[in-house]
Amino acid sequence: MTPVAAVEPRSAGARFAGAPAGTARPDARARAWPSGVRVWKVRLDRAERPEWWGWLSEGERERARAFARAVDRRRYVVAHAALRSVLGGVCGVPAARVGLSPDPAGRPRLDLDLGGDRPALDFNLSHSDGWALIAVAPEGRRVGADVERVRGDLDPLAMADRLYRPEEAARLRAAAPDAALAGYFRLWTAKEAFVKATGGGLARLGDVLVRGEGREGSATCERSRSLRGPVRWLDVADGYAAAVVTIASTPAPRTG
Repeated sequence: MTPVAAVEPRSAGARFAGAPAGTARPDARARAWPSGVRVWKVRLDRAERPEWWGWLSEGERERARAFARAVDRRRYVVAHAALRSVLGGVCGVPAARVGLSPDPAGRPRLDLDLGGDRPALDFNLSHSDGWALIAVAPEGRRVGADVERVRGDLDPLAMADRLYRPEEAARLRAAAPDAALAGYFRLWTAKEAFVKATGGGLARLGDVLVRGEGREGSATCERSRSLRGPVRWLDVADGYAAAVVTIASTPAPRTG
């Protein structure tokens, strides 16, 4: 699988390429692919800094306050602060200036005034337990990312029979017994990354067919074969599965 560079939230420090001093700077080693997509991973189990809370929107702060466990609240804050750090570095502004608002399909988008021009980049955030994944795509591409902790408390074959395409379930049944659990989460992350890229929501998960071996594959919507994109599986940390999917930028489909 493809390794991914780590990043931590920061409001100032060394300059990002072309950015003024004092702007947020994502790790310059972020993995970049031919489509121009860049991906960062974020370790969430770190001490929270007071300024990160101020970077979040009021809605995000409300969601953070709603967590029953302090560790979940802290991880949420770190993940969303890291997102602003990365986006601020890409756009050349301080993380505190990065605003987000929903598009017509409900996907978050940049709400940032750069002299009358709205940045055309697309981005996606996913987090699970102690790790987060941030993906940024250039104009003309949409991107979805998903990271999941591999849980051993489920039956991967029974779940695949219920949630996955018959071809995918058959592949898992043909795999070695100790590979079925990892294979289940490998498919899950690719499917969820795909529906996040399209904006269709989890209701479309069962329509997605994933194929591929090694670190690369493809995802296709079986209800609309023209809706498809490449999959890249990522090496985030031991015990985690992760994937990124990119598609051409088109209006997001809505589901009931």
